[in-house]
Amino acid sequence: MKKAMKLLLIGLLTLLCTNMVFAQDQHVVFEDYSDFMSEEDYRKLNEDLAQIKENYDIDIYFVYDTTIKDSEEGVEQFAKDFLSKNASAASNVVIAMSESFYYIQASGAAASEVIKNDEVIFDRFYSRASKLSDSDPSAFAEGIRSAYQYVVKLINDKTYESDAPVSQQRALVNDYSDLLSDAEEEKINAKLQKIRDKYGFDAVVVTTDSFNGMSARDYADDFYDYSQYSDDGIVFVLNMSERTWYVSTKGRGYDFFTDYGIDMIFEEMADELSDGRYYKAFVIYADQVEEYIVNGINGDIADIDNEVKKKPKFGPFNVMISTIVGAISSLITSLTMRSKMKNTAHQHGARNYVVRDSFHITGASDMLVNRHVSRVHRPRRDDTPRSSGPTHMGGGGGSSIHTSSSGSSHGGHGGHF
Repeated sequence: MKKAMKLLLIGLLTLLCTNMVFAQDQHVVFEDYSDFMSEEDYRKLNEDLAQIKENYDIDIYFVYDTTIKDSEEGVEQFAKDFLSKNASAASNVVIAMSESFYYIQASGAAASEVIKNDEVIFDRFYSRASKLSDSDPSAFAEGIRSAYQYVVKLINDKTYESDAPVSQQRALVNDYSDLLSDAEEEKINAKLQKIRDKYGFDAVVVTTDSFNGMSARDYADDFYDYSQYSDDGIVFVLNMSERTWYVSTKGRGYDFFTDYGIDMIFEEMADELSDGRYYKAFVIYADQVEEYIVNGINGDIADIDNEVKKKPKFGPFNVMISTIVGAISSLITSLTMRSKMKNTAHQHGARNYVVRDSFHITGASDMLVNRHVSRVHRPRRDDTPRSSGPTHMGGGGGSSIHTSSSGSSHGGHGGHF
């Protein structure tokens, strides 16, 4: 609908240049975005919007152009023309802005829902973008993200049906593959419930045999969102048929658990998962999650510039080395002591060492102690390098943030084991 722009935003936007060039891969269309956001912010916005189109068949554009006729009719006509030329998805939305006006145009099954909420959409953008300053340089980009995430929610509330299961009771352990005994599940749940109670943070475990045709990321995001877990949390999904794992984070979760941190947690769990010791793997997960939350609260967030110091593991190789070193040390000690015994001579019997009539037997019994030692062959783990998915985008740290079908921001990634 036709709306006059807020005066503060007009002052910001008139700094932009004219003669816009529109590239096909751009969803945030500016001639010069550098006065409003960093190159990294601009890239992430466009990548997220491209992913939204691929995942949910929703095409969203945010366009500012000073060459648009600066009137209600001018910006409306531009938005309609733009969408008619670029609409290629089931649902399409353009938020168009001239120097003084904005207009939101939509097409698709939920178009009326988008138009009905046009003021809310723009206010979500403006309320954050207008705080742009040297001390808050990401405000403008976050305003755009807030607007299009709300659009995704509006459309998907009307058109999207997730194939991910829903945990009706917001259970923290969801063992659909039946990898755990009831007692094991109860113990892990107790550890995760402690985290929920103490930190207001949901740490969730899901095992499954199928993603129901979804990507691992969408399955994990949707399971977390539509089960209505906390705004702050993490979910670890294990697909046994595909030997795939995926971690999705939300709220403080994508602050505390960077891509690097997720990799480190998986590395701690990897041996147990590969060897089928699922209970131990999930105990490690619970312990690691609590440790990362505590560290995150204290500002000590694991990342590529703040690496985790790994604790040494006392494995079979270490045992073998310790045994060999111990044997060599004992041999050296024995030889040294023997070399010092110069006052002894070899005796052919024990007669010279026995005191006559000093040995008396008052009773005797035999006790048989049975000792059974069982040895079980430990299967060798496949040492094929594990893939951890798209981590550390652009070589930087932090979390790779994306928008889920519910319009929420999530971090996370996964791989195979």
